[in-house]
Amino acid sequence: MARLFAVTDPLPGAKTTLKSHATDLTPRHRPGDHAQAVMDLGATICTPRNPACGLCPLNTSCAARAAGIAADLPLKTPKKATPIRHGLIYLARRTDGAILLETRPEKGLLGGMLGFPSTDWADTCPPDAPPLQGDWHDPQAEVRHTFTHFHLRLGLRLATVPVGAVPIRGTFHPKTDFRPSSLPTLMRKAYDLASSTWPQD
Repeated sequence: MARLFAVTDPLPGAKTTLKSHATDLTPRHRPGDHAQAVMDLGATICTPRNPACGLCPLNTSCAARAAGIAADLPLKTPKKATPIRHGLIYLARRTDGAILLETRPEKGLLGGMLGFPSTDWADTCPPDAPPLQGDWHDPQAEVRHTFTHFHLRLGLRLATVPVGAVPIRGTFHPKTDFRPSSLPTLMRKAYDLASSTWPQD
């Protein structure tokens, strides 16, 4: 329909116009056969890419062919660039090997799941907000993850703290109870990255 009537409005906005054209063309007698014929035409000759206009039985009636734009139609609205959010993620390890973890809020992404403390995720990187006092190290490494509607970039922060350290957020989990494989993918990526860059004691 987009080619036959040279509809240059992009999809999906043009759907109403295209449906109207298709309705106008549909005969009352054997409309099912007509619909099947149109679908067959689209599947074999008027294909999404490289339409075979020379073979088309409707080529003399096709407004897009006459205008030389058949191969360009139908137009589609360009996809919006996927936004990027930024933040910081904190991995604290006690000298006895315990790892600091917190349960994320029930609402929101990764709701109710165990993970490492982080800042909010925003369009620009939020201020530093470590979950406990310590000698935090910036390894110049970034955790990257993609959710359905945005890309996430988290700057990694690492610290090794004494056994008596008291966190503002989260609790320390003994090394024997910690299973990286039980973490959500994002948190596992953070742990794997930290493992390769953590300052050696």
